[in-house]
Amino acid sequence: MTKTLFAFVTFGNSEFSKICVNSVRQTTESKLDFFTVLGKPQDIKAMDWLTQEPEIKYKVHPVNKGFPASLNDIFDYAWKENDYDYVIIAGNDTAVYPYCIDSMIKLADETDYECISALQYDVRDLTLEYPETRDYFRGIKKLFYAFNEKPWEVFKEYSPEPSIRDMLLSDIQNMCLYKKSVFEKIGYADVNFFPAYFVDNDYARRMANYPIKGCTLANARFFHFWSRVFHQGTGGSTNRYFDNNEQYYRQKWGGSVGHETAYSPPLLYIDSRDDEDRIIEYWRNKK
Repeated sequence: MTKTLFAFVTFGNSEFSKICVNSVRQTTESKLDFFTVLGKPQDIKAMDWLTQEPEIKYKVHPVNKGFPASLNDIFDYAWKENDYDYVIIAGNDTAVYPYCIDSMIKLADETDYECISALQYDVRDLTLEYPETRDYFRGIKKLFYAFNEKPWEVFKEYSPEPSIRDMLLSDIQNMCLYKKSVFEKIGYADVNFFPAYFVDNDYARRMANYPIKGCTLANARFFHFWSRVFHQGTGGSTNRYFDNNEQYYRQKWGGSVGHETAYSPPLLYIDSRDDEDRIIEYWRNKK
């Protein structure tokens, strides 16, 4: 029987992490282990929650190392320290619908797909298509505080029947299953994308260039609250970092997202974390 790790990164907002984990537990029959990286220094609320959740293993960052380094901690936990067959990487501000996780695992077991993404349904779609849910989400940022309610459950367009589409490279770190071969072929996330922006675009581009065999499983649906770390949390980032990361992406790939011209960049495969702290410190201090 294959072993699957469900992993996510937090930067505060533990109430959303609870929603994510509970949705997985309530909708999934497959056996899973849980792992999270706490990226926010001294995240007392998350620590208090995890002391009551012995099934969730975790790592704490004493300083903000950013999302890419946290992803690399997940890879190390899954495939250096343990021997999982699959890792499902999820955004902590997500909730899965029925059949989502089980469908991804079943497809991974039965096919040679190496990367299987679920299909997102986000809060902007929800409030547009179901006007009765709008009162739960405040303002243009869709702030959510009704943690005892589940307005996203009015959406029912999911199914146990597999529906396979070409890979949509937008959700590879929101709700996506990776086989170990993905890591063996392209390695770690690029921590030059500190603290978060464009790391998913870069990893997707590297997968496409290898190429990794991937798909989107359209019947496997998940709800996305839409970037709660930036819209509702304590941040950890600024527009300056966005601009730095966008410039670095352009330099690395010869163009912006969707307009790349370089197809054999030097960092297609990253096999080492030796310089991570130095790289992170450079970008943290870059003006």
